[in-house]
Amino acid sequence: MSNVTGILLVIGLLVVLAVPSLRRLGEAYRLRRRETVEDALKVLIDLGAQRPDRVADILAGRLHLSRRAALRLIQMLNERGLVSMEGDLMRLTSLGRALGLHIVRAHRLWECYLSDDAAVPLKEVHRLAEKAEHHLSPHDVRRLEARMGYPRYDPHGDPIPQADDKTVDCPGTPLSVWPEGEPACIVHVEDEPESVFAHILAEGLTPGTQVVVLERSPQGMRVQADGNDVWLTTVMASHIHVAAAPEGLPGTGHITLADVPEGMQVQVVGISPEVRGLLRRRLLDLGFTRGAVVEPVLRSSFGRGDPTAYRVRGTLIALRREQARHIWVEPLDHTSQEEHDEQTVETARAYPVDA
Repeated sequence: MSNVTGILLVIGLLVVLAVPSLRRLGEAYRLRRRETVEDALKVLIDLGAQRPDRVADILAGRLHLSRRAALRLIQMLNERGLVSMEGDLMRLTSLGRALGLHIVRAHRLWECYLSDDAAVPLKEVHRLAEKAEHHLSPHDVRRLEARMGYPRYDPHGDPIPQADDKTVDCPGTPLSVWPEGEPACIVHVEDEPESVFAHILAEGLTPGTQVVVLERSPQGMRVQADGNDVWLTTVMASHIHVAAAPEGLPGTGHITLADVPEGMQVQVVGISPEVRGLLRRRLLDLGFTRGAVVEPVLRSSFGRGDPTAYRVRGTLIALRREQARHIWVEPLDHTSQEEHDEQTVETARAYPVDA
């Protein structure tokens, strides 16, 4: 009898110890299923109405599932009222679209937070946001959006949709089909697959970079990006979206502050969109706003003249070349010296310097 009692006590102890582990396993399984459903909705937002077999193939490729698992996932979405059939086409219901847009908003806003406030390298933000997006409630997303100043685009150039948006279309035109010789500005870079994205970043091609297609061949194309020649394969070029260079971007007569010789006065025309978050706010707070007159007055004798001291708004500011190259300027028009003198007085009063 004592042996039976001992066995029962051991079994009971094992059950007591196993229950928390089983509960954690169950919660992890439910969370993983929810994440898979939400990832599928993100994919379906981009697809629109499609045949179920076509959707199954796409979900299998994007979510790394077997085709059978993708078909079961579609059935689950249908049972939960997230997708519906219209004839032989499948599309998101209003509930499915609302949940999908919430996940897209959470993902892109978290990317903004990682890039702007947390200073995470751009190549890492997508992977980290893929995890965080599933843990943000609608209230969390609204608070995050307000904290980030209601940004319109994420660090890759993707638009951040509102809850009632009908589309989240990628902006711009693929660089692979952009006309030769016509200046353009990168507005979006696809962040998947990671290997292609990493190669694009390694070439310095980020949203805000000005490019010109110089020549193309069946193997790829040669482009000029911020004065450097870059060779891109056709696949890489198709992952970069561009638009016509807007007024105010560096072009004819516009240079970066890093290229201004000592003693030459220039006028700020803008700061590169590549500069975000704390660094952008710091440059603006230091006085590098549109219209400000800047003059390099002293270059360091070490490190190829890095840093350089610039006179801006009545005081001296030291910037490294890496910082100065993000400030776009144009030569100062000396035909209106009186206007320039008035501006100097006004800015000196706005930014007093202690004796």
